[in-house]
Amino acid sequence: MGKKTIVITGCSSGFGRVTALELAKRGWHVFATVRKEADATDLVAEASRLGYQENLTPLLCDITQEEQVTELAQQVKAQLTSMQANALDALFNNAGTATGGPIELAALDDIRALFELNLIAHVNVIQHFLPLLKEARGSIINVSSVSGRIATPITGVYAASKFALEAISDALRVELAPFGVRVVLIEPSSSPTNIWKTSVQRSLEHMEPHRNGPYGPLLNLAERAASRSSKQGFPPQLFADTIVRILDSSKPRPRYIVPRNAASAVLLRRLLPDRLWDRLVRRAMKW
Repeated sequence: MGKKTIVITGCSSGFGRVTALELAKRGWHVFATVRKEADATDLVAEASRLGYQENLTPLLCDITQEEQVTELAQQVKAQLTSMQANALDALFNNAGTATGGPIELAALDDIRALFELNLIAHVNVIQHFLPLLKEARGSIINVSSVSGRIATPITGVYAASKFALEAISDALRVELAPFGVRVVLIEPSSSPTNIWKTSVQRSLEHMEPHRNGPYGPLLNLAERAASRSSKQGFPPQLFADTIVRILDSSKPRPRYIVPRNAASAVLLRRLLPDRLWDRLVRRAMKW
């Protein structure tokens, strides 16, 4: 079969949607997961408007639900069979969420839900698709974050989930090497995709009673930062172009920071002593 195939989770909006459309345009057959029928319809309409709807198959799936992931794997396998293929070239684990605020005030249910989506669900999806990926000697791309390398106040819980995903990816990269399966992390900084604005505002709602307490300045800072991130940052198309570059490479790097200039913050964190870093962070946040 000439056409390459990929499963992308979380294609309702943001990075997943842009990347799904970009790969479909480039001739990949994209199995794009969404959680709502309306999002599937909208995605197909966009692909149709651009003229490559035959390269895109939307599939309903909440990846935190075991039975839905099992059904997703079965659907993809059946579709591949109908396309006279028995392998999957790539899996792009993009679905995710964010949370913000002081850790002391974070609701444990919110923390559990965050880890369920940002980490455990991805492991489950990988396990379900590995037989098809091994057959193709394919690629797994996991969306981490610059926060997967740097933990700061307000984003501590989110960063923890991404630190964990980085550890899983590092281990998988070595475990799957003998099977020819490549594991790559992509680590974006802020981009106007609305994930922070919507998710952080939701997580801050139950913290509202603390707005006039000691954590008030941090809560206000979290809200301003979330709003700013929905308007500033690198364009999502740059993210999609990076995914294309990874998939086109026979020997992709283990990590790709997007945009490249965000690597300076990661390097600075690695070089500075912890106490000096802490002082600089507190000074920057006026905390």
